[in-house]
Amino acid sequence: MAPSILSARTPYLLIGVLAILASSGCANRFQERQLLPPTDPQAQACLASCELSKTQCEGRQRARETECQAQYAQRTADLDACLATPGSLCLRPDSCLGADMSICTIEYEECVVGCGGRVETHFSLTGAPST
Repeated sequence: MAPSILSARTPYLLIGVLAILASSGCANRFQERQLLPPTDPQAQACLASCELSKTQCEGRQRARETECQAQYAQRTADLDACLATPGSLCLRPDSCLGADMSICTIEYEECVVGCGGRVETHFSLTGAPST
């Protein structure tokens, strides 16, 4: 009799496990971070330094991406020449990943917090940004 009880509950257990797994994958959708810079007038010079560092970081990321694209174009041309040569072992170049501005955002947030600001995390049940 026990196997029939287990088999009757199996679909419900499976549905429960799948629901938990599906909802855990969506946790970040419900989290919103808000950067609150310090309002102290003396912190303005510190914040200006954070802005400058962020601008420089973004410039470096764009420059890295531009360089990567140039190298990718050259390696793709080399690949085409290699493929035209019978019997050659040719390597396909890796594509560029794009400029990663998240690094700059993290550094900026850390800088602002160092100036006296703070980062608040809010949770929403709808997944839409709160106002």
